[in-house]
Amino acid sequence: MIEHLLKSNTKTIRTENIQVVYNLIFQNALYSIECYKSDTDLSNPNNYCLIEDITDDEGEAESFLQLMARGKVFPVHINDMAIDFFRD
Repeated sequence: MIEHLLKSNTKTIRTENIQVVYNLIFQNALYSIECYKSDTDLSNPNNYCLIEDITDDEGEAESFLQLMARGKVFPVHINDMAIDFFRD
């Protein structure tokens, strides 16, 4: 299993610092994306998302990961973003 990790720091209106981690995982010839807010309850779907087997294309997977990190997309929205990005 190979992992590629990016982190994004975001401040909310309430000046709360939130670190979001974006993890690209390569396993069984397919890429998966894991996204979570650091130091939060990961059983809460607003704080954690894992989308498995989204593509076999490394470039496409890395582009998606970079786009999510630059856009500071929260875990709760990653699934919808993946559907739109990887739509045929």
